Amino acid sequence: MGIIVVFLFVLAFAVAFSTFLSNPVMVGKCKFFVHLGEKDREFAALFSSFKKGIYLPVVKTMFLTNLFIGLWSLLFIIPGIIKSYQYRMVPYILSETPDLDYKAALSLSKSMTDGEKWKMFVLDLSFIGWYILGALALFIGVLFVNPYVEATWAQFYLAMRTKNNGEVVTVI
Repeated sequence: MGIIVVFLFVLAFAVAFSTFLSNPVMVGKCKFFVHLGEKDREFAALFSSFKKGIYLPVVKTMFLTNLFIGLWSLLFIIPGIIKSYQYRMVPYILSETPDLDYKAALSLSKSMTDGEKWKMFVLDLSFIGWYILGALALFIGVLFVNPYVEATWAQFYLAMRTKNNGEVVTVI
């Protein structure tokens, strides 16, 4: 009985930590790398999601996004993987328009990734060799691989943002 209580406490702490701290930092990280791709090197962008009026909408949207991915994952693994690729652009969308409603953010991410999920999967597969090489270097090499991966995904987002014949997909 005590193990179950400890497990539930740790699970609640992990969900709260992810919801209220990790997710806003992830949106800030996406903003940092998108701005870096646009030649703006502002380190403060990492913590931009913690500003008044921005924090709660970001927390709500990211929580619901993760909840939907988790619920889709209950239907077996494949639907969850598909939805995780479908909603992968949500943090990038929120980095540019943090007050966007969660339904609009999910819809924009869906339209941006429509027909691109296989390319996204192959892009993820292309990093496996780098991660193996980083792990062989006593996992210190992974510290150098992660910025490369994040910059690549930011460039992918910038390319998907103008996917429809030069028409900007997101609401900027």
